[in-house]
Amino acid sequence: MNGIIYAILAAIPLLLAFLLMVLINAPASRSVLISFVLTCILALFVWKMDLLSVAGYTIYGLLKAVDLLLIVAGAILLQNTMKANGYMAVIRSGFQKISPDPRIQAIIIAYLFGAFIEGSAGFGTPAALAAPLLVGLGFPPVAACAAALMANSTPVPFAAAGTPALTAISNLSAKLTQSGQGMEPFIRDVTGKVCIFLGIGGIILPIMIVAVLVICFGKKRKLRSILEMVPFSILSALTFVVPYFLLGTYLGPEFASIIGAIVGMLLTVTAAHFKVFVPEYIWQFDPAAEKNKKKKAPVPEISVSVKSLFIAWSPYLAVSVLLLVTRIGAIGLKSQLQSIAVAIPKILGIEGLDFSFQWAYNPGIFPFALIAVVTAVCSRVKGKQMKQVLISTGKQMKNLTIALIAGVCMVQIMIHSGSNASGLEGMLTQISTVMVDGVGRAFPFLSPVIGILGAFVSGSCTVSSTLFGPLQFETAQGLGISTAVIMALQLSGGALGNMICINNVVAVTGTSGAIGFEGKIIRTNLIPCLIYCSVIWLLYLLFF
Repeated sequence: MNGIIYAILAAIPLLLAFLLMVLINAPASRSVLISFVLTCILALFVWKMDLLSVAGYTIYGLLKAVDLLLIVAGAILLQNTMKANGYMAVIRSGFQKISPDPRIQAIIIAYLFGAFIEGSAGFGTPAALAAPLLVGLGFPPVAACAAALMANSTPVPFAAAGTPALTAISNLSAKLTQSGQGMEPFIRDVTGKVCIFLGIGGIILPIMIVAVLVICFGKKRKLRSILEMVPFSILSALTFVVPYFLLGTYLGPEFASIIGAIVGMLLTVTAAHFKVFVPEYIWQFDPAAEKNKKKKAPVPEISVSVKSLFIAWSPYLAVSVLLLVTRIGAIGLKSQLQSIAVAIPKILGIEGLDFSFQWAYNPGIFPFALIAVVTAVCSRVKGKQMKQVLISTGKQMKNLTIALIAGVCMVQIMIHSGSNASGLEGMLTQISTVMVDGVGRAFPFLSPVIGILGAFVSGSCTVSSTLFGPLQFETAQGLGISTAVIMALQLSGGALGNMICINNVVAVTGTSGAIGFEGKIIRTNLIPCLIYCSVIWLLYLLFF
């Protein structure tokens, strides 16, 4: 009985963050910060950790969070720089010329372009960019938001050069060391399994996007309008998923989404241009679906050439190339960049609590921030514009910064709470022991659901995996289940949660003229989210 009581106490910070975000719609920054303070209180007065240890693991968590936040900041900085110099407007106009069929436009822009933006920036950026683009092409705002959010799932664990996956696993460094597992082999193992769950499931995602558009926003020939798009949908999915799977499995989480999406876009746009599997019938939205569409000034169409498109895409291409040459060990740059580090040994004198900041290997600094600066200089972005870019980046980072720092610090204290004067097992061990006894071998079916719920309330796969990843890892150990499989299920669930998460829905409706229809969008995307989750369960049964 005592074990259950301590498990409940240990779970209160996690449950509190969840309930605050769900019941009173508190932002993740405030909710997770409150949970962090509660964790410190429990660690000091129930688990009887000494104050120095709590402070040391808090500082360690802060340093790890800053390392990760630099990746996000660099990615968003590049994105905002490209908006300021007009490159994003050129890219948008290039998309406007591909096909008049909204089904094909949704696949190319929401599914493939969204995957590319997710791979290079992440954190809600893809849907916020893709949805207004679709509205500019004539989509009803609710349809544009639903399609953009649905598509923002498969690429999510590898957003911003793999930040969610790397964050989830970096929080487990102490546990991996204890279990004799190396960090890099575990990253590769988890990444490969995520590619199976989300990659194979991602093959049906374009079909689901088309089905939602036709069923919810079309008027006639609904079944036929879905079936005739199946060949093109599968073709477009394979052009992305195959390189996504190969890159993620053999090179790591940094490459899967960003480079897989480039390959997918090139091949799918080529297929659309040459009418490969493109239906003759051009489907259109039901005029009644336009009733919620607010009248807006038409988006001016920019005359684009091959040269201007190449220039507009060049920063992203440069990022992709630099990520490749610095992450492939055989080239030699990887080890050189990793050796350039600021070492902080024995934080607050705690033995073994060492931190190493490999700043030259941090993708937020190199290549994202570097390419942002070069792009601003080469395109002659004015000082006033660049100031606005920095302000916008800071505003976008504000809430995520607080949530991620508080979340990582909280998790580090929970992970190391086993070192105490009370004789109790660590917080996560207490919770996982009860879950092992209560759920048993069925836990893998609960694992992605935990990921979905975490992303739904926090608005981020990264935050979801930061909060629940260590718990899932420890529960898997207790059950004798592959920890890599469970972490892959957590990340996959966190990715699916992006389809329906409150933060993303609010953000995308605000940029697309669909404010007030947030509930409808969540209800629309809930079924595709559950179907995708069911596919993941099936893949687990088949392969693991």
